[in-house]
Amino acid sequence: MGAAATNPETPSSAPGPNSPLEAVAVVDPYSSGRYLLYELKKRGVPVVCVRSSLKLGPFFLASYETHKDHFVRTVDHEADLASTIAALKSGPHTIKAVVPGCEPGVELADALSEGMGLPSNGTELTSARRDKAVMQDRLSQCGVPSAEQTKSADLEVLMTWVRDREARLGKEAAYPVVVKPTGGSGGEGVYFCASVDDLVQAHGELIGATQAGSGREVEHLALQEFLVGTEYIVDTCSLEGEHLCCAVWRYTKKKGMPWNPRCIVTQHQEILPAEGEEQEALVRYVFDVLDAVGLRHGPCHTEVMLTSRGPILVEVNARMHGVQGPLLIEKATGNGLAGYFADCMMNGWRGDGGLLREHLTAGKSGGRGRWMYPRKESSCIMMLVSHAEGYLKEEIDKQIAGLRLPSVLEVFPSVKKGGLLKQSQDLNTMAGYAIMLHPSEEKMYQDIAAIRAAEETGIYPVSQEPPMSRQASPAFSRKSSPDFTRQISPSIEKADELWAADEAGMLEDGKSLELEVTGLPADS
Repeated sequence: MGAAATNPETPSSAPGPNSPLEAVAVVDPYSSGRYLLYELKKRGVPVVCVRSSLKLGPFFLASYETHKDHFVRTVDHEADLASTIAALKSGPHTIKAVVPGCEPGVELADALSEGMGLPSNGTELTSARRDKAVMQDRLSQCGVPSAEQTKSADLEVLMTWVRDREARLGKEAAYPVVVKPTGGSGGEGVYFCASVDDLVQAHGELIGATQAGSGREVEHLALQEFLVGTEYIVDTCSLEGEHLCCAVWRYTKKKGMPWNPRCIVTQHQEILPAEGEEQEALVRYVFDVLDAVGLRHGPCHTEVMLTSRGPILVEVNARMHGVQGPLLIEKATGNGLAGYFADCMMNGWRGDGGLLREHLTAGKSGGRGRWMYPRKESSCIMMLVSHAEGYLKEEIDKQIAGLRLPSVLEVFPSVKKGGLLKQSQDLNTMAGYAIMLHPSEEKMYQDIAAIRAAEETGIYPVSQEPPMSRQASPAFSRKSSPDFTRQISPSIEKADELWAADEAGMLEDGKSLELEVTGLPADS
């Protein structure tokens, strides 16, 4: 096994004469993990970056390059846990906490924090927080409602499960079924299948494939029932086994587009008020899920389907909400996920849990028995839908800005001017997304409607002729998904790969990043 490597070239790797000698280690501080870096810098807490692997997708590695000035030191993990712990202990700072910055860092953060005797979720149930099949099995063991499923690398085992389901429910009711890598993230490699033939195709494409995000080979698949209902997200932060609900989000989705009647396209996801019958059911359920999977410290991003039989877990993600989620939560509620996370990390050595503990305590004495976050402004993340297909003639963010809508906070295009824009039918073909924020919910909905109307009339103009520079140097392709097995509803966090790469200057003008897969299906 290789030993951990310390990167001596990280900027500001040598502490100044007045620098504190205590630091925290963040494993894979990419994606929304950057908001934790900003929060820790604001608090004057030095950060040691731990890279779990140099085989992660380029979108993650690019994020490292753009944030190197936030690290006092970088340690590269090379498969030997003891060597990585020794490397962390050998530096000039005493490590007081080890946490994940994004999904690929969860397992190593658990192992390092446990191995160093620091507050930790531990390794006993790490697989229940990472493996898409094990987490459902764990819920079943604990008496928490879960999805019907099986897990295997063997196609015959998977086909037997599906045929048993057909015999029990009938062919029409047995489908679709969801197939996904057990250790995937961001919706990577998720299919839903309408037949045994679809299952065979999905198995053939997935087993042995290398996942773009983690760089790991797919060894096992989870095969699960398709959950019919409305999909929600519950973002939480936990301290010593007590859970705080930071935000509840609801997806709005649309079935079918004129150019593909079978697709399911996410329209937007919005932060709901803390109070409500559905919110109560979801939060109670998610707290039970967190207890079952052993989530005692730090944030969790839990996706849940509200079905006819109640809330059912889609998946647990033991880290912060991806993309711009932490930013929007802070702007909408006045309290940031990264701030709560830092409070948890600093508990006992620089503070006593801060605002996180204060809100947990206040929630116990409230009428609901939990913290009721304020929703100071209405907010959502809106997916931008292209009705046209061709080479983009104008920048998408400038086109949206031309509408002069007060709710639009920021726009993140997925295609640059000159890039190939597809008719939207999944995440691969979305035109981008817009961050929406306004004191008036009615006004926000009006602005959403204005963008949708503009999209129908061609706000993203295209040409059928590629620009000359593109003819000379072809761009990456953006794959569309014409067959049913790939028509799955997007988890917008997958799009962060594109913007992370773009932020680091990885994409040239007129080029777009190829995104292989989309997110978990839902029906609303």
